[in-house]
Amino acid sequence: MRLKSALFLAHPAGEPEALPEEGWREVALPHQWTLEGLEAEVGWYRLTLPEGGPRRFLRSLGDYYQEAWLEGRFLGRHEGYFFPWLLELPPGKELYLRVSAPKEPLGQWPRFKRQIKGVLGQHDCRPGGVSPRGQERGTGGLWGGVEVVFREEVALLHLTHRLHPRPGGWRLLVRLLLDAPRPFAERVLLRLSPENFPGEAWTQEVGLRGDAGRGYREVVWDLPEMPLWEVWERGFPHLFRLEAELAQAQVSAPLGFRTVAWDEEGWLLLNGRRLFLRGTNHIPTQWLAAYSQALAEKDVALLKEAGLNAVRVHAHLTHPVFYEVCDREGVLVWQDFPLQWGYAPDEAFAEEAVRQVRAMVEHYGAHPSIYLWCAQNEPTHNRHALGPLLAAELRAQDPSRLVKEASDFREHPYPGWYWGHFRDFLALPGAPLPSEFGAQALPRAELLRRVLGEAAWPPKWEVWAYHNFQPHETFRVAGVEMGTSLESFVENSQAYQARLLSFAIHVYRRAKGKVVGYFQFLFAEPWEGITWAVLDVERIPKKGFHALKEASSPVLLSLVPYRERLEVGGVPLWEAWLVNDLERPLTLRVALALEGPVALPLWEGEVAVAGGEVRRFFSLGELWESPWEAQERLMRVAEALRRLPPGRYRLVGEAWEGERLWSRQVVELVYLEPLVPPGEAW
Repeated sequence: MRLKSALFLAHPAGEPEALPEEGWREVALPHQWTLEGLEAEVGWYRLTLPEGGPRRFLRSLGDYYQEAWLEGRFLGRHEGYFFPWLLELPPGKELYLRVSAPKEPLGQWPRFKRQIKGVLGQHDCRPGGVSPRGQERGTGGLWGGVEVVFREEVALLHLTHRLHPRPGGWRLLVRLLLDAPRPFAERVLLRLSPENFPGEAWTQEVGLRGDAGRGYREVVWDLPEMPLWEVWERGFPHLFRLEAELAQAQVSAPLGFRTVAWDEEGWLLLNGRRLFLRGTNHIPTQWLAAYSQALAEKDVALLKEAGLNAVRVHAHLTHPVFYEVCDREGVLVWQDFPLQWGYAPDEAFAEEAVRQVRAMVEHYGAHPSIYLWCAQNEPTHNRHALGPLLAAELRAQDPSRLVKEASDFREHPYPGWYWGHFRDFLALPGAPLPSEFGAQALPRAELLRRVLGEAAWPPKWEVWAYHNFQPHETFRVAGVEMGTSLESFVENSQAYQARLLSFAIHVYRRAKGKVVGYFQFLFAEPWEGITWAVLDVERIPKKGFHALKEASSPVLLSLVPYRERLEVGGVPLWEAWLVNDLERPLTLRVALALEGPVALPLWEGEVAVAGGEVRRFFSLGELWESPWEAQERLMRVAEALRRLPPGRYRLVGEAWEGERLWSRQVVELVYLEPLVPPGEAW
């Protein structure tokens, strides 16, 4: 039974006897007090429990520590935000839950943190950013609500599984969490049913024996060949529901039949076939209580609209509904363990991290969308002490998935933002799998005025910095101009982000093979910030979203301009490429044209590209060396280019398969008056 409400009081008391009688108010569950504007570190919840049994258990999801008292009796303590507390409840009605998410003291925070919360505890995309105020507007509360679960004497509490291919089918290891007050022998009914497609259900009844206590019991179930779970662009994500029933209690978990591996060249093999990863990093929200099924469906729909087949849940575990939608929609998930930057170096912290790594696998490991576990994001002094320990534990707990010790700084290139120029992406920094890159961009002016008030314009930089804005990088590295209004600043900022992302992704995709995928940073703003996201907190696209979408089409036409500022008569195109991430061959109709003061068709023709191929089908350098007959076509175009009036133009390329437009790229150009009259320069 899910409890819908509780009495709540923000109060620092350490036990119920120290709480006042007044000040309590009813709140709906789930609940996080920051969403009500409260700046608190401890919240008390008073709940009236339903009767039932013979046994009953509390299942609560809270951030970060939980303590429970029933009728004045202390029941226990739980640490960890992303997995449930499963606590047996003795007789009684009035339950007090103390939920605390304390600010860690400066000096311990930020380099030696103890709370395993990832970007929910420290990040440059949360309130206050990396400043000393970076723990404000915390995430404490019962974000996943409270449920009272009734069970018989032998209690079935949780279900997960491990899936292994075998000749002619699959071997499924079903793991059942049981709590028994005595040695037992019980029958369990297992059922496997299609969830998002029609098909037959499979059942099996097995006997279980065990001793008193709480622990996992395992059942092996051999199954034949089954419909595979695939990413949306090359198949259907066949999803099943695995259910277990014992003594009228039921638990279930998702299941998808698929395999993942790396090959010797670093490619992801999904179901034994190479997949080029087109991905992004995502932090759906800072406050999980506000996230919903509808928001998850919207986020995943936007991921697919952008042409992405993978998403990295960045340095935290998000709301379970997000994974459920990714399972159903065929989007792969790179899942980070919630460690961001530096943590305590001692043995006690390492032990707690290992415990929580196991919990991550137990409670999220059934999702077929998750293909990779990553132990740390951008670790500092912990890199070579904690990373190997956690990665080894992940491999031991889940041999069916890929594991990374860390997503390191060297995999996160930021030319054009933290250093250099965005053209430095030509060196393929972060290859073979860059897992962060991008640039900040302002959200729309209307939202900034609503959020920042009078600090929006003219800008009050200390307020902007609290909302994650980086002035040095914006003005002194990227060279973004403010302009004369907030609207012009937004336009310039978004245009720069879009240009950088388009340039970087086109470079990475033309280098397919040396590069096996990418994860742009960031998809959506997790709060009212000014971040690297291409969607604002209300999911309104910035220009960068459209650039990401254009550059991430499964079939990409990629144009490399000869120059972006050129004299009248100059050839605009240096190279033209087609990138095919589909497994089937294509014959595409490609059209190239100039649009501007006058329109000028440049070329149209058919280009064949094999499945998975990247092909350069035009090179100006090679054309100069080609037979005269081939050069004559260029001469005719060059003659038309010499008649162009100066001005701003757009080089437009389109790639069509029948009536389907797969890819369209636009490159901004400026044609200038020649400095030397035509015919007098060589």
